[in-house]
Order: sequence, then C-alpha cells, then structure tokens
Amino acid sequence: MTHGQSPKGPDGRNRGFALGFHTHPRRRMVSAATTGVRFQQIDASLPQEFVVSAVPEHVDEAGYLAHVIAGEAIGRRRGYAYGGGYVNAEPLIPGTGIAFLLAAPHPFAGEEFDLYRDDRGEPALRFITLLPCTLDEFTFVREHDGDPAALFDVWESRETDILDLYRESAV
Repeated sequence: MTHGQSPKGPDGRNRGFALGFHTHPRRRMVSAATTGVRFQQIDASLPQEFVVSAVPEHVDEAGYLAHVIAGEAIGRRRGYAYGGGYVNAEPLIPGTGIAFLLAAPHPFAGEEFDLYRDDRGEPALRFITLLPCTLDEFTFVREHDGDPAALFDVWESRETDILDLYRESAV
C-alpha cells in the first residue's frame, strides 16, 4: 500500500469505509480499494469491497470513483453484481467522459484477486472491480443485452487503455 484515507469523509463524518491506494509491482497501475464496506448492512451474496484502478497520475480520481461506488452501495444497502454498475447522466470527473462504473472481475489480476477465502477455504469476501466507462460505452453494453463481453472485445481490438480515465470513448 502506498497510502490511505481514513473513514472520515470530506465533511468530517465517518463514511463507513477507508480507502487504501496500492501500486502494482509490475504494471503501471494504482488501485484505490475500500476497506470497511463489508461491515455495512449491504445485501449481497458475499460481503463486498470495491476497487478502481487507473494510471498512477489518476490516483485521486480513482479514489473518488471508489468513494462514489462505496457510498452508493451503502446508501442503497445493495452490493453490485458483475455486469451491473453505476451510471450517472453527467461525467463523474470533470474533463472526462467517465459516467459509468462497470462491475467486473479485475482485468489485470488473476481469479484469486476477486475472491477472498477464510481459513477453512470458504468464500468470505468479494472484491468488486469497477471499470470506468464512458456514457457511450454504457449505451453500447445496453445495446448488447447488458453483456459487457462485447465492450471488452472492442477495448481489446482498439487497444484501449482502460486505466486512462481521460481517454476517449472506444465506441
């Protein structure tokens, strides 16, 4: 971990989770990860924490997006399932097109990243990665029956740097 933010939000109140910022050892990537969401009253198949990854120079933006998604989950008392997410009518970060956070397994980590098992080997915690997407990419996913696989194919074919939060839409 490179640094963290306490559970105190900008207004000084306890937001119910802290944020940790982690630099990848081999990839040019930093991830903002929540800790504490799993202790909140959220309806999900397993307790959840949230991760948003970005290029290192977008660390503050990644932290903000993790804050948004965790606050939404706590506020609505429901977790997120893969393929779902959070959409906003306007960009979540000024100067970007990012208006949709797509819940998915982490694209740059192995299967073991998403699911934490307890000492008996039982699933105990799920890390939900939120992939920042543009509103056009959200529309594209909806036009493909809500299946993000089509968007993943477009990202791959166009060599989209999904860690760049200021990137152009791939569709």
